[in-house]
Amino acid sequence: MRSTTPSGSEAEDAEGEERIATREILVYSAPVLGVFFANSLISFYFLKYATDVLLIVPALAGTILLGGRIWDAVTDPLVGHWSDRTRSRMGRRRPWFLASAVPLGLSVIALWSPPETLTGRALTLWLAVAFLVYLTFYTTFRVPHMALGAELTRGYHDRTRVFGVMQIVENAGILLAAGGLAFIENADAPREAAATLSRGIAVMVIVLVLWASWRLRERSEFQGRGGAGSYRAFRDVMANPHARLLVGIFFLEQLGFASLLTLMPYLSDYVVQTPGRTFLYLMGAIVSMAASVPAWIVLSRRFGKRAIWIGSLIAKLVIFASLAIVGEGDAALLAIGAIAFGVVAGAGNVVGPSLKADVIDWDEAESGERKEGAYFAAWNFVQKAAGGFSGWMIGIVLTATGFVANAAQGEAALLGIRLLASPWPLLLHALALVLVWRFTLDEAAHRAARDRAGSRRTG
Repeated sequence: MRSTTPSGSEAEDAEGEERIATREILVYSAPVLGVFFANSLISFYFLKYATDVLLIVPALAGTILLGGRIWDAVTDPLVGHWSDRTRSRMGRRRPWFLASAVPLGLSVIALWSPPETLTGRALTLWLAVAFLVYLTFYTTFRVPHMALGAELTRGYHDRTRVFGVMQIVENAGILLAAGGLAFIENADAPREAAATLSRGIAVMVIVLVLWASWRLRERSEFQGRGGAGSYRAFRDVMANPHARLLVGIFFLEQLGFASLLTLMPYLSDYVVQTPGRTFLYLMGAIVSMAASVPAWIVLSRRFGKRAIWIGSLIAKLVIFASLAIVGEGDAALLAIGAIAFGVVAGAGNVVGPSLKADVIDWDEAESGERKEGAYFAAWNFVQKAAGGFSGWMIGIVLTATGFVANAAQGEAALLGIRLLASPWPLLLHALALVLVWRFTLDEAAHRAARDRAGSRRTG
């Protein structure tokens, strides 16, 4: 098991803060490459694939996404609590990685390779079941993996470094998904292309998750320190005032982001009139996001995590407002907006998980328990709920406004796409900004919480 004292993989920086070795962070981050390839392709393209390739009614496709998120309300807190309570020679997180690897990969294939003999209700049912299976094993991996990230180091700023490196790897997976989107959209037979791509993604997911399960080590002192019950632990999360704020912020920000992300193929194809070029806008956002991560890590250390998050949200408001004027032929404006969004989104993606780990330390000071699994289950559910709700809402709006797949759209459908891509996320991010302003768990408060937690452990 991982030693609790500084050694080959842990040391202290010049300020006396615990610092984990970069190679350990890279091993921890590696499986995210394949998992985010799979998950981002679903976020980018699954709704449009269902409506434009499989010709499923948008409202039905959106309902599949929403139904999956209702299922997450059951599985996320259970997996979070069970992983907190797991005792094994491998630790409390890695057994869950092992359990998820193969079924997660196979579910990716099932989702993108429905039998061509299926149509109508049978096809819709296949997609619904495949999506539920995928979500179950995504949760089985993702919640324990994020919880382990909070346990790798106790350093206030070193956590930003851990999640910053992971964010870079996530962006690489997202970039692969953008390339996969281009491969499918520009193929002569998109359905066959999606099936072929899914098999490659599945292999990547299985290999990287199994490798990380073998290479990673965990802190032995954290075993057996979870909460007493899964839903009680979930209630404890919501009783934490800092966690409540983060849940609200994260939901609002993710709901706005998911709406824009899901609509990007529709904006590209039907509003800007650049069919098959969605991947270019996405790549601009992804590359700029990845390139901005090192700067956000440095800036968060200098100005504080909360300050740079506030600044990034203000910048996002400007970007969302600019999308209101995007119309036919405005490819350059959409590209500039995507690149700018990527830069500022990097801030929240870096400091958000780091702040979550700080909130867990505050909870330990109050309760004496380490409930990383329960906390990251709550945040994982919020993220997926935002994606599911946005997909359902977009499907309903497209159906209600007369959307017709693979055809020129009427004014009502175009207006619906515009409203959900600009004013809606603008409002959500404005509300998130108000909540971030109220967040008070800064470095000094975190240090005090760690001291109290240390006193509880030794006293």
